[in-house]
Amino acid sequence: MQTDVSTLALGLYEALLDGRGLLPALRDVADRVGASGHAVHLVHHRAGRPVRSVSATQGGVGGAALEEYSRYWVRHDPWAQAVPRLSLGVWDMARAVPPEALRRSRLWNEWGKRNDAAFHAIGVPVLRSGEAIGSLAFHRRADEAAFDAGDLALMEALFPHLRRCFAAESGFANLRSVPEGGLRAALDALPDGVALLDAERHLVFANASLLGMVAQGDGLSLGQRGLDATDAAARPALGRAVTAGLAAAEGRVGLLPLAGSLAVPRRSGGAPWTIRAIPVTARAAAGEAPGFRGAMLLVTDGEKRARPHAALLARLFGLTAAESALAASLAAGRTLEEHAKRRGVSRETVRTQLAGIRRKTGCRRQADLVALLSRLPG
Repeated sequence: MQTDVSTLALGLYEALLDGRGLLPALRDVADRVGASGHAVHLVHHRAGRPVRSVSATQGGVGGAALEEYSRYWVRHDPWAQAVPRLSLGVWDMARAVPPEALRRSRLWNEWGKRNDAAFHAIGVPVLRSGEAIGSLAFHRRADEAAFDAGDLALMEALFPHLRRCFAAESGFANLRSVPEGGLRAALDALPDGVALLDAERHLVFANASLLGMVAQGDGLSLGQRGLDATDAAARPALGRAVTAGLAAAEGRVGLLPLAGSLAVPRRSGGAPWTIRAIPVTARAAAGEAPGFRGAMLLVTDGEKRARPHAALLARLFGLTAAESALAASLAAGRTLEEHAKRRGVSRETVRTQLAGIRRKTGCRRQADLVALLSRLPG
């Protein structure tokens, strides 16, 4: 077995050095233990319960079924629920969750069975960072034999190498930078969707609003390669937006190009999603390695755009009641003439009020004022 371990470990390190990455490198390990599929997971827990995951697999479940798992079914996965109780190392998951319990689970009966998903597994937790747990998994289907003691012994001998390779893998090392605690809660509270991508375009964080937007199935999708559009014309535009954001984060362009913003049509025909790429660069302290670099995609739901009301505008800018009413009308898309008619005042009166608003907000032109109002919350 020592020869097997040395050969497999060398293959893992070579794959990382030549840029193939960890997931393809695990194929030889999977073949050696007779696994029909293998995966790399990072599962986020809250109060000990799984809430979401970022996963990459070869063999077994993939594509839309894997996205469905990462978005929803991970919360009902008995294995994911058991992982916080396990120490780092190699585990026969049948010890953590008896096969009979897995067969009775909602995950298996509503998702696993129809997707011919994993039924036997060797789980290898390799990383803990707050409530995020990174692990490797080797799978067999329900109609295949369970893993035996020899398979587990080989994996235990390989464990130190697997752990080092997981930490070194660029695509997943940055997952440890996912916002935690109060910052993550703050991002989840935003009405806009937020997707954070690393320099290799891997998804490292998606807030609750974005997950809800994707769940509508109305023009957006989410996977290991980040946010995507179902509209064929919008897909390359979204790719260009990410490229523009990454170029700005890496200092290759001084200003974020216009390509950093786009609108994504909805399948339903409703107001489009608007997406803006924002460069993200974490400054490193003196003597440290370069900090995180990537792009944040900010997604706004045009169907739920709340216009600022008059009371908020009055408070923010010190407007009179008449001025704040006009500002609210402009934010709602009405013209000066429409507002004058609704309020029963002359056009000249409205223009005087507009001049007061522009002076108090610092906007020299009406177009600048409308742009400012469009960015304010409801």
